[in-house]
Amino acid sequence: MESDNLLVRYKAKQFMGIITGVMPMTEFDIVLYFAIVEKITVYEGDRLIVSLLDGTDIECKIEY
Repeated sequence: MESDNLLVRYKAKQFMGIITGVMPMTEFDIVLYFAIVEKITVYEGDRLIVSLLDGTDIECKIEY
């Protein structure tokens, strides 16, 4: 919210509006997924990065 980039501030505010007051999920919500996820980058091995629309990157390890 303190970025000099107007688009980053707009997307952060939009993202906060989406997740404010949300109840815990018990099943996958495809509408919410498309509202917050920008892309998923899959790397060789057991690693992927989930990039959210607010600019957050979350690294995940795949467990077999």
